[in-house]
Amino acid sequence: MKKVYLGLFVAAFVISGCGTAGNASDSTTESSLRKEVSKLEQQNTELQERVTAFEQLVEGFTTESAEEEQSATPTVFKIGESAEFNSGEKITVTEIKADDAVELQDKEEGEHPVVVTATVENTTSAPISYNTQVFDLYDGNDELARFDSSTYSNNIPHEIAGGKKATVVMHFGSKQGAPYSVSYGEATWSTN
Repeated sequence: MKKVYLGLFVAAFVISGCGTAGNASDSTTESSLRKEVSKLEQQNTELQERVTAFEQLVEGFTTESAEEEQSATPTVFKIGESAEFNSGEKITVTEIKADDAVELQDKEEGEHPVVVTATVENTTSAPISYNTQVFDLYDGNDELARFDSSTYSNNIPHEIAGGKKATVVMHFGSKQGAPYSVSYGEATWSTN
């Protein structure tokens, strides 16, 4: 029986000691959590201010871009004239002609081949990506001609090095005849 009392006394002593230490630990943990919450609230406030500033910046940019797009009018060029773009491309369409000698790969009924030759120059010092499918050909009825995959049998670059230029020959399938026009971005070249 003495062993039971001794065991209960030791257990009570240990438990009471743990309880006191736990309270000190709890108050330390609570204090550090309060500091962390305060720090996070401050960071949240700073982030909200940054988000608001960013949204205002984006809104201003979007408004300006939309206004510029609406006020921009396509510029018409003659064959052989160059158009310069903000992206660093300088493009000159040198020839637009129907050419029955070209064999279209995906020829549809009623189409005839039209060949567009252009010089694409990179006026920047860095390489630029280039895609011939950005060019559009319109026939005499202002109908969009179809870009033909036979174009890729020509030497078509995907990138043009800084300060270099490439002559590209593109094939289109058109259902109507001349006069033709070619567009690239805001620029249009016409055979008229």
